[in-house]
Amino acid sequence: MLILLIIIAIALAVFYGIVNLTDLPGIVKFLLVFIEMLAVSQLMIRRYKFSSEMGMVLIKSKEGIRIIENIADRYGKIFDLLADVGVTISYGLLSLFVMKKNTSPVSIIAGLILVMFLAWVVGPTASSFLIQMIKMGTVDKTALSVGGNAWLGFAVISAILLIGGLFLFVVAGIVFYGGIIFSALASSIFFGTNAISHTAPGGTFILPGVNLPLFEGIIALAIVLIVHEGTHAILTRRARVPLLSSGIVLFGIIPVGAFIEPDERRLARVEQAKQTRVLVGGATANMLTSIFAFVLFLAIAVAYQDLTNGSSAPVPQPLKFIMVSLGLTFALNFIVGTVNLLPLPLFDGFRLLDINVKNKTVVNALMYITLFFFALNFLPWLFKV
Repeated sequence: MLILLIIIAIALAVFYGIVNLTDLPGIVKFLLVFIEMLAVSQLMIRRYKFSSEMGMVLIKSKEGIRIIENIADRYGKIFDLLADVGVTISYGLLSLFVMKKNTSPVSIIAGLILVMFLAWVVGPTASSFLIQMIKMGTVDKTALSVGGNAWLGFAVISAILLIGGLFLFVVAGIVFYGGIIFSALASSIFFGTNAISHTAPGGTFILPGVNLPLFEGIIALAIVLIVHEGTHAILTRRARVPLLSSGIVLFGIIPVGAFIEPDERRLARVEQAKQTRVLVGGATANMLTSIFAFVLFLAIAVAYQDLTNGSSAPVPQPLKFIMVSLGLTFALNFIVGTVNLLPLPLFDGFRLLDINVKNKTVVNALMYITLFFFALNFLPWLFKV
């Protein structure tokens, strides 16, 4: 154990040294930290026989399962209700037809109110915050600006949210902007213009230490994963499905999330409504965490402005660290929760449709269409100089 503590201390010192090398570009720091943590992970796996997955160290514990079961027993009905509210947040009024057993007057009303708040208040703030952090450039055209009629755009997007929730909202957004990118690509190929090189990508990869602050980014991503997987686990136990293991995931000495391992065969046999709650629970937890962190972020910002009488003096570093961490927490929870609803392989959104929509041709067609336009959103990166 003493040797392990010495290894951790050395790794932490090297990590801190790399992060504080001011002359190195972010991508170089990221690669150095990646190599160091990969080496530490392999040392821990081989010397101390920790479980592993894709180079990550899995610290398994039965204590985590006991905590999850305790929460599921005490607050299970609250989590069931929140998951049903999440169904409406995710699928709007469409949930009345596709996931009827997961709807009630309370869940429908609460879900529709929250989806509007998320889409019109939290979402735009999250996008602006991430664009400022990443400096990737803004998406030039939106449904609000097309045709020059903002009220028409507002009405169209509101209708999309009411009908299909955040699921239809994000799919429509990907298809819409993917169409703009496709048009720019066609213009460049057939007419020799530079349209594609002047079109902003519709998405980017998010990497702490590269295009996000390192420590704040790690904290925010850890929260995203913990609330997502933790809620999956609680709702899995509510469905009376055993959890085989649980624990935290380390990359070297960096905690990058948590995991739960349910009995997938038992889960596949439970009733449809309970499976739906388990699957939608992760995205719902991200959405609710996004709202909580957003409100806390605003409260601290307003309180600070009041205390300093709107002074333009630099924000103290500890407060800046807290604000950036909170900002990334609400922004990344919103993005991850929304994107997770996409009907793509390995995403919860695909499995949600797969168990609730009988016509698999429709599910697969939607998957291929979404996959095509999702890939198109990243295409402009290939043409950036």
